[in-house]
Amino acid sequence: MRNGYKIVDTDSHMMEPEWLWERYIEDAYKSQAPKVGRAPVSNRRTFLVEGDSFVREKGKYPMAAPAFLDAVKKAMARFERASKTGFSAQSRLEDMDAQGVDVQILYPTVAGQMLGREFRDTKLLAACARAYNNWAADYAAAAPERLRWAAALPMQDVEEAIKEAHRTAKMGCVSYYMRPNPVGGHNLWDDALLPLWSEIEQIGKPISTHESASSSVPGFGDRMDTHVSGHILSHPFEAMAAMAGLIWYGVFEKFPKLKVIHVEADGGWVPYWLQRMEQHWDFSGNAEHEYLTMRPTEYFRRNVCVAFRGDEPTMKAAIELVGADNFTWDTDYPHPDGTYPWGIEAMMKQPISDEARRKIFWDNAARTFNLN
Repeated sequence: MRNGYKIVDTDSHMMEPEWLWERYIEDAYKSQAPKVGRAPVSNRRTFLVEGDSFVREKGKYPMAAPAFLDAVKKAMARFERASKTGFSAQSRLEDMDAQGVDVQILYPTVAGQMLGREFRDTKLLAACARAYNNWAADYAAAAPERLRWAAALPMQDVEEAIKEAHRTAKMGCVSYYMRPNPVGGHNLWDDALLPLWSEIEQIGKPISTHESASSSVPGFGDRMDTHVSGHILSHPFEAMAAMAGLIWYGVFEKFPKLKVIHVEADGGWVPYWLQRMEQHWDFSGNAEHEYLTMRPTEYFRRNVCVAFRGDEPTMKAAIELVGADNFTWDTDYPHPDGTYPWGIEAMMKQPISDEARRKIFWDNAARTFNLN
């Protein structure tokens, strides 16, 4: 708690150890477990599976330029103490205490990159997801009421994803992490995924969409040829596309209790995106999407949340236009492009009401992630 506000960071990240899959994967897959080695194209040291890097090694912006990597190194210096502990749960809790953060929602880092490639063997993918989730549950057990983890789902195999959604729900996950990109030729709103959304709606946990750079699956960043320019596009544009697709293709009409939160995509674009969808509704209603029974903004208000950084100058305008009930707050801890440790202070200085700040810091996230 800080300044009288309970606080949830709705986008923080695990920093997975190199040994995670080799230790946690099932014996049947030990020989195929992801491990650190030399990438076949770049020869850089990175995680490999099925003979390939977790991230793109050729094509558009396969690797960041040295100047960018230097900037990352400098930015990560502020996490030196935590880094020396291997980003242990205890060091994370100490940083949370120092800032007054009550709860973090934990997403993967390299496992998220892993989900940005298409596996030739989807049963291996499912085993890799299980291994990550087992490790994440063990990590969060250090403070289970404060370290709330999101389960990674093997989205290429819907049957396996359904099994893992149920298994990890029993283990205590609070959400399901997935990339918003098309995977295996399927967008999040494709009919092939409807059985998964049905099961998740019944389970009652939200979907958390989160893009990651340099994936092998299609992404908006592909239009650019540097890491920086691709990263500018990838996160918000993938979230915008996912939101529009889930609304217009009737996922929220079919599953009215399904909750989706878009994280690490900023929040200032939300009023414009709702405006854009409403313009089309005013022009043609539900033409081509005749199954829709509500306006786009109504689905948004019922089913969607979007996470703000604390330092977004568009926050005040977005809240005035949309209201404060569908936004949360995040820092991207401990990634170099995030807002730790100044994110809370920036949020405290936002020219918004105490009620709006309280909703964004705690109430909306507590409702979305069932924290109460």
